[in-house]
Amino acid sequence: MIYRLMLLFIPALLIAGCFDYDKENKEIREAFKNNHYNFKLDKTLKYEGISFKLPDHFKQNYTHNYTIKNSSLTRTSNAFNIYFSVERFNKSDLSREFVSSFVVQNDLLNTFQDAYVWRRFESLDNSGISIKKELPKTFKNKGLIQTVSGDGTYSGQAYYVTSTIKVGKEYYVFQWITSKPIMNYTYDDFERILKSVRKSK
Repeated sequence: MIYRLMLLFIPALLIAGCFDYDKENKEIREAFKNNHYNFKLDKTLKYEGISFKLPDHFKQNYTHNYTIKNSSLTRTSNAFNIYFSVERFNKSDLSREFVSSFVVQNDLLNTFQDAYVWRRFESLDNSGISIKKELPKTFKNKGLIQTVSGDGTYSGQAYYVTSTIKVGKEYYVFQWITSKPIMNYTYDDFERILKSVRKSK
């Protein structure tokens, strides 16, 4: 009798303990809307000499399909279908294949930005690159930013925002990848993340 009761109880426990991801994603989207279509940057992450803010709902991503280094930090937002990554580079990375064909400039900030963006451009069909811009002077660190768009895996046209920031003697390439409609709403959130970058101890 006890055994039969246990068999009846276990399936009920599994159902009750099953997390509703659709509900969570809906709540995340509602919170974004109620916050005037802005993410709350409520989590501080550290990565290879820097710290920065990121929305708490971004979860760890274990694939590195969109990065060059396996040591990159990658996160995803399932609620918005956003892929975020950051990678660290320095002079020792100039021999890497993706940058070796470029003329190395005295300013490595431009070298890494140009090489990385070109790699993204070549990975897409019918792709285009925006004009490269400097990050605003109100930002703590010097950096560059531009977008790459083209036919990719993001339900049609994929939009990449790529930014290279110099912190000390290191260079950090940040990526924000999503669809065009989501990019229209979240480009400014990516800029706010970049503005939060600090050198960590």
